[in-house]
Amino acid sequence: MTGAAFIAEYLSSHGTTDAFGVPGGVILDLVYALDRQKGIAPHLSYHEQSAGFAACGYAQSSGNLGIAYSTRGPGFTNLLTAISDAFYDSLPVLFITAHSADCPPSGMRVMSDQEMDTCDMVRNITKFSARIDDADELVKLFPEACRAALAGRKGSVFLDVSDKVLREEISCARIVDHDAESVREDVSDMADELEREIRAARRPLLLVGDGINQADAIGPLRRFLSFSGLPCLSSRFSHNVAGECENYFGYIGSHGIRAANFILSKADLVVSIGNRLNVSTKSFSFSKVLMRARFLRYEIDDSEFVRKFPNELCRKCDVVPLLNCLSIRSRDFGGHGDWLQVCEKLRCELHNEDINPVVTSIARVMKCIQPDVTIVADVGNHEFFVSRAAVYCRLRNRVLYSKSFGAMGSALGRSIGAYYATRKPVVCFVGDQGFQFNIQELQYVSMHGLPITIVLLNNGVSGMILDKERRGYDKFLHVSRETGFGSPDFRKIMDGYGIAHFSMAELADEQLAMIITKCSSPVFIDCKVVGDVGLTPSLPRDSVCQDLQPALPLHRYQSLNNL
Repeated sequence: MTGAAFIAEYLSSHGTTDAFGVPGGVILDLVYALDRQKGIAPHLSYHEQSAGFAACGYAQSSGNLGIAYSTRGPGFTNLLTAISDAFYDSLPVLFITAHSADCPPSGMRVMSDQEMDTCDMVRNITKFSARIDDADELVKLFPEACRAALAGRKGSVFLDVSDKVLREEISCARIVDHDAESVREDVSDMADELEREIRAARRPLLLVGDGINQADAIGPLRRFLSFSGLPCLSSRFSHNVAGECENYFGYIGSHGIRAANFILSKADLVVSIGNRLNVSTKSFSFSKVLMRARFLRYEIDDSEFVRKFPNELCRKCDVVPLLNCLSIRSRDFGGHGDWLQVCEKLRCELHNEDINPVVTSIARVMKCIQPDVTIVADVGNHEFFVSRAAVYCRLRNRVLYSKSFGAMGSALGRSIGAYYATRKPVVCFVGDQGFQFNIQELQYVSMHGLPITIVLLNNGVSGMILDKERRGYDKFLHVSRETGFGSPDFRKIMDGYGIAHFSMAELADEQLAMIITKCSSPVFIDCKVVGDVGLTPSLPRDSVCQDLQPALPLHRYQSLNNL
C-alpha cells in the first residue's frame, strides 16, 4: 500500500469515520486514499479554518480522533486557529499537511514557494508535531501522533508529510502499531481519603469541569452525586454533566449563576474534579474563597498544579475510576442536610434573577430540543445567554463551545463535525458578527442537506466589544452601523443557499417545536434582539464573587449573604 493508503487504513481501523479539509496539489493523494478507504470519508470544507473547526466538533462530540487536512502554505496557516482551539480545549485532533520541498535554510526567507518550517510554527500549540520525509518515519510517527492526541489530557497533534511519502509503496511487514497499554489505577486510597475529608467538612461541595465530558464520566459522576448528596457546581462549559440532578446549582464565574457564586462563597471544602480551577490567588473576587476553603484537586494533567492554592491537596488521576470507586453505597459521606437546605434556598430566591428577553428566547428553543441533539454556541455575548438558558431549563444536552481559546466564527464548522460524529440533528446558536466569519460553510450544509438548525441572535451590534467600550472608552468604534459595524439581510443569504428561514417573532410555540423536532434539513431562525441587552450579570474586579451586578437590593443581599 502507499503511504496515503496507510494513513487512511490506520484512521479507519481506529474508529475515525470522517475527515475534513480543502484539497491542494500536495495533499491530493491523501484525499483520494481517504475516499477509497471503507469506513472513512473526506468532506470538502470551503475554508481550511472551518475544516479544522469541523474536526474539533467531531472530536468534541465523539471522543474519537478528529482529522483536518490542508495543502501547504496558506492552507496550513489557515489551520492555525483551529489547531490552537483544539490545544487550548484539549480536543484530540490530528492536523495533516504535506510538502514537496525542503524548508528554507536558516536565514533564508523563501527557497521554494509556499514551503515553510511548519513544525516550528505549531510547536507550542500541539502535543506532538513532526515533519515526515521517508516511509520509515511515517510508519513510526503516524501511530505515535495519533496516540499522543488521545492519551492523558487530549489535544492537537500535527504532521507535515512529504507528498513523495504519500505516493511511496510501504511494505505491510513494516507496519506495526504499538498501542500503549492501558494502565489501571488503584484509586481506592484516594477515594478513602476524599470520603474522610467530606465527612469532616461542614459545607462541602463538588466543583466539576469539562474534564467530565472529555473522560465520558457523566454516568459515574451522577451516581456519585446521588450517593453523596453533595451540592454540585460546575464551570460554564460543563453545565450539562449534572444539569438534571437535584443537587446541581449552576456554574460559577465572573458571569456565573448568582446562586452558584453565593454557594461557592460559603463552602469550607471544594472537591474539584475535571476542573482546572483557572482562578488566580491574586483575584480579589475569589481570594476569600481560596483562603477560607480547603481545595481537593483531582486532575489528569499535573501541570495544572503549578497554580497553587493556600490550602490544597492535589492528586493526579483518571476521574472515571475515582468516581466509580466513590459511587459505592457503603461509603459514608456524612450528613449535610442543613447545608443542602441553604443551597436550595439560594436557588429558589435567585432562580429568576438576570433572566432577560434573550435568555427567554433561547429557552423557547431549548424546550423544543430532543435529548439526543447536540447544541453548538459561537463566541460572543449570546454564548453566555445560551449557558444561562441551559441552566434555567435544566438541560441535559451538551453544548459545544470554543472555551479557553474563544474562537469566534467556529460554530458552523463545529456543527458540521458534530453532525458527522453523532449523525443526529444539531442546533447552532450564532451571533450576527461571528456568523459572518465562516458563513461560506452554508454551501456544504445546504448541498448535503444536513439537519442543522441555525438560530441567529441578531442584535445588529458587536455586543461583547460594545460592553467593553462602554466601560472604558470615550467613544464607540466598530460596534454598530453608526460606528462602522454592519450585517447583511440574512434572509436573502439563506435564499441564495437554498435554506428555509423563519422569523422567531412570527412563530408560535407549536410551530417552533415542529420546526426543531422535525428537523431533517437545514433551517435558519432569525431571532431579533430588540433594545440594548448588555451582558449581565457580571462581576466587577473589586467585588467579592457573590456580589454580581446589577446589584440586589441591600437588605436582600445581606439576608442571603448571612445564610
